[in-house]
Amino acid sequence: MVFNQKKEVSFMKTRDKIIQASIILFNEQGERNVTTNHIAAHLGISPGNLYYHFRNKEDIILSIYEEYASSLLLDTFPQVSSEVKPLDAIILYMDAVFQMMMKFRFFYSNLPVLLDKNPSLREKYVDVQHSIAERVSQLLISLRTAKIIDFDDEELADIVSILRIINTFWLSFYQTQNIVHEINDSVFYQGVLKILVILRPYTTEQAKPEFIKARNMYQQRYQEALEIA
Repeated sequence: MVFNQKKEVSFMKTRDKIIQASIILFNEQGERNVTTNHIAAHLGISPGNLYYHFRNKEDIILSIYEEYASSLLLDTFPQVSSEVKPLDAIILYMDAVFQMMMKFRFFYSNLPVLLDKNPSLREKYVDVQHSIAERVSQLLISLRTAKIIDFDDEELADIVSILRIINTFWLSFYQTQNIVHEINDSVFYQGVLKILVILRPYTTEQAKPEFIKARNMYQQRYQEALEIA
């Protein structure tokens, strides 16, 4: 799950280089500790060159979120089909979501502050979240149709909300609960395991063996990531 973003930056246009370098610096140092001058110095360009492409840091963050939202909506919602088994759809969804969280982890670590500082970002964020809620609902309904999970119609909105709360705030919760709060793969696998705990009561009898298999797989990944960290 580890991304090597630094290698990707060297072959891009200046605007794209600024975006990718900003993601790296925000993740490594925290968004509040990075200025536009830091980003320009990191890339070896003048501040004026950076301001030609972006008015300020908030403008960069908005562009980063647009890239993130596009990736999230395009890549993270596999549909159950003859090619994609129901439980595989859950695994593909969780892997994609937490990979996006790893790449854009600075955003999740400081979300309320970023949204308060940038009304345009808040508007875009809320709009995207509505789309995500609808797609998660569709995924859960497809899993119910495939008899992997079972729930009443009136429970759907609450299940979707709980899953999205974990996806959105797991990182910030983890960081506030640990003295050493370095973010690595093990933290994300913990998040996946929390989602599986939420889904387990809704799992049908026929799907429990495969569900347990998936849980054991993520527990193994978590242990392996702990050994590497």
